[in-house]
Amino acid sequence: MSDYDAIVVGAGHNGLTAGLILARQGHKVLCLEKTNWPGGQAATKELFKGFKHSVGAWALLIFREEMIRILELDQHGFELIRPKSSYTVFGKPEDKPFIGYTDVEDLANHIMTDHGVDAMEAFAHLGEYFAVFKEMFEQQLHQVPDKIEKIIAEAPDEKTREILGKMCYGSAVEVMREFFTDPEKHKLIIGSLSASAIDGTHYGPYSPGSALSLAYHFCAGDNYDFKIPKGGIGSLSTALVSVFEKYGGELRYKSIVEGFTMDGNKVTGVKLKGGETISAKAVLSTLDARSTFLRLADPKTLPQEFVNSVEEIQHTNGYIQLHMTLKELPTFSGHMSWVNDKDERWLVAYIPSAQHLHECWEQYKRNEVPEDPVAYCYFPSMMDPTLAPEGQHTCTIFSHYFPADFPDGNHSEMKELMVERVLQQIENVAPGFKDLIMDKVVFTHQYFEKTFGLTDGDFASGLLHPGQMFGNRPVPGWAGHKTPLESLYMVGAACHPGPGVTCIPGYNGAYAVLDDWGEDVSSFETVVAKSI
Repeated sequence: MSDYDAIVVGAGHNGLTAGLILARQGHKVLCLEKTNWPGGQAATKELFKGFKHSVGAWALLIFREEMIRILELDQHGFELIRPKSSYTVFGKPEDKPFIGYTDVEDLANHIMTDHGVDAMEAFAHLGEYFAVFKEMFEQQLHQVPDKIEKIIAEAPDEKTREILGKMCYGSAVEVMREFFTDPEKHKLIIGSLSASAIDGTHYGPYSPGSALSLAYHFCAGDNYDFKIPKGGIGSLSTALVSVFEKYGGELRYKSIVEGFTMDGNKVTGVKLKGGETISAKAVLSTLDARSTFLRLADPKTLPQEFVNSVEEIQHTNGYIQLHMTLKELPTFSGHMSWVNDKDERWLVAYIPSAQHLHECWEQYKRNEVPEDPVAYCYFPSMMDPTLAPEGQHTCTIFSHYFPADFPDGNHSEMKELMVERVLQQIENVAPGFKDLIMDKVVFTHQYFEKTFGLTDGDFASGLLHPGQMFGNRPVPGWAGHKTPLESLYMVGAACHPGPGVTCIPGYNGAYAVLDDWGEDVSSFETVVAKSI
């Protein structure tokens, strides 16, 4: 008899969701976490005394709020803060900022007033493209997904096939230029949308396939607005832990899984660092496919074709995340002075244009630090004062295109240069910003690789590329949470539908296990019916 019904490897939001579902069904579940905190790469940490920072993921960009009720988070202190705007994108002094208001009427008024009727019409037509993609995405969300080629081929009409083809295989700029016909006039809007398109990819905005990431970000959730959990992103996993333990789930920290125990082709449990073995009826991995199958499993027990596919998964994705404590909020000047004392300054982003992103991408491909990097700067404590002592603030800057490789081992020098350049982007519009910084720490993809075991530090657990989505995620032929090893399941972001703090891969994965066990999954089917 096994020690547990299920062992979940990893206490991120997907692992805790999967464990919660199984425990709620009356099963004995153990969740093993290598760090000493829940949340994985979506955790809130006191990096500096009295200040709380969201490390890794920091907001719920594509989260479906129905999950709050389904997972009982609202009964365990979980609260969402919805800012007035998701972002304020700025460029050169002569450019009108683009503001991502969360209220549809506010957004429409802003676009009409500051960017013109033609921009409003372009948004409406682009929205029609998104609507086609979203309808398809909703149909695929809670099922074993089809491959993109089949989805497009079986679309109901030629127009739908054309739209899906462009959204899945075209470049982000190619799609947007169909509607935003004046690239100079609308460059901040196009640049802002392009930033979504390169997130979680090894692409530039002109790269074929980048439109898929754009569509994913705008269609995977309820709305693409930046909701913040009160207390930081880690409060989501804290609430999940409470529900998990309420139903009898057991969570162990500092438990490093070194490998799976096997009986022929069947996974029977795990072996921990130190030698302890724990058996289970099923093992659920939240790690990416390379970590799961090439490190924890013995590749010799897997079909060679499957191993080859796992080895070919693309993960390269360079970035930095800079966390700071501030004496006070900065004062913006010049063309950005209007944001002072307004909620719109809680997140400001320097993204001058798609062409600018392309130039940064070209430098990144040469393993160079971009000369003029984009910078997404946010002040979470503006929206949530519990994150910092009274009168002081937290600040985080994220930037794409920090070199993925480090020629001659000069990682530290390149990191310092990148930090200097992204800080200067905010200093340019808020003179004196650097003087307000009390403490700072910078994390690159290398930190996330070492701390969480992410292959190449890839926070997407497999990039958002056409060949790695839907029926090909994590690899072709294995998109339904099952694996070639009996009793081993994948339930993390490496699975369909993909990355982002959504809880969906863990939720779907748990029900795949229950279905295999021949248990009633009617509650899952009810949720699926409501979602589509």
